Amino acid sequence: MPPPRTRAEVQAQKQKEKLAQSYHDLLEEFSSKDLRSVGNYTLGRLIGKGSFGKVYLASHKLTNGSKVVLKSSSREDTNLPREIHHHRQFLHPHIARLYEVLVTEKLVWLVLEYCPGMGRDELYNYLLRHGPLPVDKVKRIFTQLVGAVAYVHSKSCVHRDLKLENILLDKHENVKLCDFGFTREYEGKASYLQTFCGTICYSAPEMLKGEKYAGEKVDVWSLGIILYALLAGELPFDEDDDQVTKTRILTEDPAYNDRFPDDAKTLINLLLSKRPLIRPSLDEILAHPFLAEHAPEQLAILKIPRPAPFTTPLEKTTLQRMKSAGVNIDEVVDSVLAQRCDPLAGCLLCLSCLVYQSQFPSNLQLPATHLHPLTKTLFGLLVLPDTAHYRLPKIEDAQAGQVHCM
Repeated sequence: MPPPRTRAEVQAQKQKEKLAQSYHDLLEEFSSKDLRSVGNYTLGRLIGKGSFGKVYLASHKLTNGSKVVLKSSSREDTNLPREIHHHRQFLHPHIARLYEVLVTEKLVWLVLEYCPGMGRDELYNYLLRHGPLPVDKVKRIFTQLVGAVAYVHSKSCVHRDLKLENILLDKHENVKLCDFGFTREYEGKASYLQTFCGTICYSAPEMLKGEKYAGEKVDVWSLGIILYALLAGELPFDEDDDQVTKTRILTEDPAYNDRFPDDAKTLINLLLSKRPLIRPSLDEILAHPFLAEHAPEQLAILKIPRPAPFTTPLEKTTLQRMKSAGVNIDEVVDSVLAQRCDPLAGCLLCLSCLVYQSQFPSNLQLPATHLHPLTKTLFGLLVLPDTAHYRLPKIEDAQAGQVHCM
């Protein structure tokens, strides 16, 4: 029987085992095909995937694990430059923020605002779990969505891919609109588009017929489909055969059950008019009686003035924290004002959200009006000249910080 080992021998053996495990873990990491990190972000669980790429929950390494979402896309995706160009300019409490753009050899990664329910609480999944929503909840959710789309239209842009899957809900069931891959700018009310995009069961008749269309009006049609789905728990025109779905959209009117209040049916009939010119504007939708309870809040958000950059208390606190950590504040300011979507901007926005969250406990139910201070701050963080003076950037521009006015 061997003699008992001394404490020093036991510790030495444990150290060898620990070192061997470290070598094993390192070898696994080098040989693994799974990414562990991208830029300043540690990848967490996969929360979505599709033809576009993958979506991961991630954490920012430099701000004590501030949560974000990373969405990958191929560098060959021709919609990406336009998506980045428009999304980085959208500053609204019901639109998921774009923080940073990372470019690797084959992929482009968009760093997006994290919603606690993301991946689970797309409005599509929410409806699958809960079925038709109570009318009061529909009014609140739909009015927030209309407010977000009204904001996009106010920037002379149209979304063109409004659907339940592109609408997220945070843990307080506030709307966050996302996915701007088909967003397109337009010039005035007389401007028409002709590219088919989006999903058939949300598509307006004029788009399905291959006609030139007004972008605002196809967004309004999609809003009508979404409002119907929230109240019915299903889409009004949705068949296994796409051709049957198209025929129904072109020839039929939506069928209503007794869950639909009269004022909701009136609004849906306007939104789903086969004649685009009959469909209301976003301002007219917000003025409809069905949305009267929550519309004033959304109209107030649209009128928030844009303060001078880096003047709000939240911005000052965030910059001071970065300065204390040794960050060159002048470079941070230059990055944000030039819209570079680079690591400095990503760090600033992640840290801003942490500072804001420390002021409002996460378990506190806040009405949307309490988003205004943060919205004002973020307006300051991203001050833009007239977007008409911007050129459409290349993906590399966004990474290298070379996105400037023409």
